[in-house]
Amino acid sequence: MIKLILCIVILFCGAVIGIHLSQRLSRRKDVLTQFEVLFHTAMIRMEYNAGDLCEVFSDNFAGFSFEHSIPFDIQWHRFIDGFSYMLSKEDIGMLTSFVKDLGTADRESQRQHICLYGELLREHIREAQDEIEKKAKMYRIIPLSVGMVISLMVI
Repeated sequence: MIKLILCIVILFCGAVIGIHLSQRLSRRKDVLTQFEVLFHTAMIRMEYNAGDLCEVFSDNFAGFSFEHSIPFDIQWHRFIDGFSYMLSKEDIGMLTSFVKDLGTADRESQRQHICLYGELLREHIREAQDEIEKKAKMYRIIPLSVGMVISLMVI
């Protein structure tokens, strides 16, 4: 009886791990999509002179508030670090380099800068979608299969 309960728990744990890993891929795509919307909104606000960078980026999907007393690039790195568990190293590198030349040129150059990073972001979103299509099913099946093998060994 104890072996049967142990086998059921092992299978359940394998299924939960698989679901968690596959949902992590979806969360990455969702976060990147939210950043794309943030960039688009920031570009519109900059075109209509809505304020400095802190004001432009404060209305974001994560509720992160940018303060005027701290340099924007430091705050942006903190903002990006909050997503380090969901995003890949390439995503984080691209998002942290976004602020490198931001706020140092005229309005048209800023718009082009945001458009460039918007395109880079769309490429990362396409990559994330490809990973979902290729790996999500595998991430759900492998932990469950390992749980079945362990359960069979227990019995």
